[in-house]
Amino acid sequence: MVVLYVLDVPEFLPIVEACRKFGHCRIAKSDEGYYRIQASGEITLNRKAMQLKPAIWYGLFTGGMNGEIAEFGRETVRVIGTNKEL
Repeated sequence: MVVLYVLDVPEFLPIVEACRKFGHCRIAKSDEGYYRIQASGEITLNRKAMQLKPAIWYGLFTGGMNGEIAEFGRETVRVIGTNKEL
């Protein structure tokens, strides 16, 4: 399972909206200032499709996550589930 914690600020909202379009993501808004995005499989995001500036893109994981970054490039990030100990 993959869980992304996305800060509830306008700059990061395109990430939440992109995940809403995926059929396999469940999204919950926290009262503590973030969105919790959960998927049973991997989550793949594309920077250009979300129209994110590079500074926002590289701050994608500032809210935290449960999972493993399998790919993190200039345009694409792919997060997979992991059973590795933290």
